[in-house]
Amino acid sequence: MRNVAVVGAGVVGVASAYLLARAGHRVTLIDAAREPGLGASAGNAAQLSWAYGDAMASPALLKHLPAIVAKRDPAFRIRWQLDPDFLIWGLRFLANSSASRWWSNTGAILQLANESRQELEALLAEADIEFDYRVAGKLHLYANRAGFFAARPIVERKTALGFNQKLLTRAEAETVEPALKTYQGEIAGAVYTPGDALGDAAAFCRQLTAHIVDRYGVSTLFGRRVAGFEQRQGRLCALRFGDSTPLSTEAAIITAGPLSRTFVLDLPEVRSIRPVRGYSLTVPFTHGAPRVSLTDTKRKLAFAAIGNRLRVAGLADIERPDAGFGADRFETLRTAACEVFPDLFGLQDDEICWSGERPMTPSSRPIIAPSRRIRGIYINAGHGMLGWTLALGSARRMVGMVG
Repeated sequence: MRNVAVVGAGVVGVASAYLLARAGHRVTLIDAAREPGLGASAGNAAQLSWAYGDAMASPALLKHLPAIVAKRDPAFRIRWQLDPDFLIWGLRFLANSSASRWWSNTGAILQLANESRQELEALLAEADIEFDYRVAGKLHLYANRAGFFAARPIVERKTALGFNQKLLTRAEAETVEPALKTYQGEIAGAVYTPGDALGDAAAFCRQLTAHIVDRYGVSTLFGRRVAGFEQRQGRLCALRFGDSTPLSTEAAIITAGPLSRTFVLDLPEVRSIRPVRGYSLTVPFTHGAPRVSLTDTKRKLAFAAIGNRLRVAGLADIERPDAGFGADRFETLRTAACEVFPDLFGLQDDEICWSGERPMTPSSRPIIAPSRRIRGIYINAGHGMLGWTLALGSARRMVGMVG
């Protein structure tokens, strides 16, 4: 068994540390933050979308691109950058928007999601961790008949793969989730997936980290930023820090999300990762709020009841790294949520406002591969909006590469 360092303690990093430790490796989990789960895992949409691994680059989005560029769709924003990596990423994104590539990417993501689901079942059988997990089911809401009609062949394809999905009228959807009776948005129809789940990703990171430290002796280094790598004859031998002595290690897994790009000189593969900023608003759960997860396909909003909280997440801003919280964009999210659930998302003293960067590749498929330049380094990053869903599955594949 090997000494392995995991760089990044979001859901992908913590999942990787868990499965590596379970396989018998001596693991050190490292993050620049003071505790696990403070990056994109801190305020994500909370949905475990086993049946919704749809790639972002698609014919539908390509058709809608002129409206996005003209700033007529508040759910998306593109800030153009004089950056060769940005332009190459955009061209590759367009190349992945054909119908054949979209389904190839989506099918691969769905397979990875199924592996994650299996690993989560095994984890829950082993460990008593609390992260407000439950199989809530999910309703994808379509505002018009054309969108609902276009969803039918996709449902048929997924059903052929073994997923349980149903096409519902608005009345049938309201029976599944009575809160939709007060929903102010248009609903021409819905796709219902009863097996989809949800959970608090940040709590998962904290709880699973405590579990692997206690059960498997995993070491942690929080508040420490990795500055680079030391090599011996092309093989990794240590991680360098800016403020302390190097950490000797035989292997390293890079699970730092968009921050993986800080290693681009040593790991050129991460050039294909761009940050896509999203926002969320979390309020106390109140009477009349939905218990089934909802996705409004018109407004690109995801609603999830996480324990005693209700969260709405959305927006996809392709912009420069580290752009930070945009108050105007957050208000766009709040306004859209209030349009459809006016009684649930008004101004409250105890609301939680959040923004974070999701690490996206042009194909939406994460990079799960050994470095081509430095032996002993492995990349597990680029999961986009599906990091929570794909974390354990990608960790399982990574463990198979490490050996």
